[in-house]
Amino acid sequence: MIACPKCGRQDQQVKAGMAAGLQRYKCTSCGRRYSPDTRPREYPHNIRNRAFEMHAGGMSNRKIASELSVSAQTVGAWLRSATLETDSPSTPTPAKQPARPRVTIKDVARHADVSTSTVSNFLNDKGRMSQETRIRIEDAMKALYFTPSALVSAIRHRRTHTLGLVSYGIYDLEHNVEHSITAPILGAINSAADNAGYHVLFYTGWPHRPRSRTGSDFLNGQIDGLLWMSPQPYHPQIRFAASGGLPVISLLSRRVPNGAGYVVADNIGAIRDVIHYLVSRGHRRIAFLGSTLTSDFVDRAAGYREGLAAAGIAFDPEIEWDKARPDEWSPAGIAPVLDRWLQMQDRPTAIVTVEDTLATFAIEIMRERGFKVPEDVAVTGFNGLPITETLCGGLTTVRQPFGEIGRIAVERLVAMIQGAPLSECRVTIPVSLMIRSSTER
Repeated sequence: MIACPKCGRQDQQVKAGMAAGLQRYKCTSCGRRYSPDTRPREYPHNIRNRAFEMHAGGMSNRKIASELSVSAQTVGAWLRSATLETDSPSTPTPAKQPARPRVTIKDVARHADVSTSTVSNFLNDKGRMSQETRIRIEDAMKALYFTPSALVSAIRHRRTHTLGLVSYGIYDLEHNVEHSITAPILGAINSAADNAGYHVLFYTGWPHRPRSRTGSDFLNGQIDGLLWMSPQPYHPQIRFAASGGLPVISLLSRRVPNGAGYVVADNIGAIRDVIHYLVSRGHRRIAFLGSTLTSDFVDRAAGYREGLAAAGIAFDPEIEWDKARPDEWSPAGIAPVLDRWLQMQDRPTAIVTVEDTLATFAIEIMRERGFKVPEDVAVTGFNGLPITETLCGGLTTVRQPFGEIGRIAVERLVAMIQGAPLSECRVTIPVSLMIRSSTER
């Protein structure tokens, strides 16, 4: 029987000719002319997608039909149409498949013929379970490409097993890798986090984010702890994150707010050792070329003054330059300072720099002025970059163990996450002085 689509009556429906190959009817009760809807029944996309997933898992058409409450013929038609859409060479642009819905533990339980609580116990390693049941669940998970929700697990266990990382020196790393200390630290962090079973979430854009940002980005539950490479002293965003209860470890800066840990090299002791060594080589006029831009540089300036005092040498502010701005960190920026020193009647016989790149600039400038290194002026660096091995036959420098700094930072942050006291998460690492040709006359 057919029914009028307007009034719904099944009687008084008479044929009224053909149109587009379809029989037309007229309802003599309301006067409506129509063609019966002979299109096949449409099912929701998620039902079809479930059929495709079950088929991929090895389930028969009859079993799929029973699970989805459709006919086996309908399932067969869906699978044939999917094959035609995907494989037919006559179809230039295959029909776009709807987004695949996420498989849940209910799907796994249904496929393995167990309860959802059994699957949950399997995922959380709880309760007793036969080996046969475990195998069935594992097979179902493989067949359905099931992975547990990391978000749900994080909420349940209050752990994401992810460490956040803020680093400087990324923007110019591609063009400055041989002068960079960032690359070896990042490599060590990656390895140490992997060994500890953690992922690393890299926060892009820092340190160029607006200073108005409070640090709330780090407290949204995405990370268990934060690593921050060379932050500015007592950084307010670190203070905000630490005050909010997030474990934070600073690398290369010990001037951190209350509640944050750090891993640094012994910058003060290292420069004291450099001064002691230069004095042993007969130097008494020892200049300092650096900056107070970062916490480590402040410590190196302090080590310079302590080293002079220990050797009984009076501090002379005329041969200490620690006011460099970022735009002065270049040969053009330091040239006026070196020219002034080299023109002094009692000029320096040795120059201690706060890092290897600055030492490289100083040596280039002095060579251009006709001075020899180390015959006229001895020069030291800091960091132990690979380029220092050949500069002037080898630059005397302090070697920082960057790999160890990155590794220990991850280890201390994980310990902090697990409840270790702050006193165990503030670490100063010894360094070594590498004596080379730039100071050996």
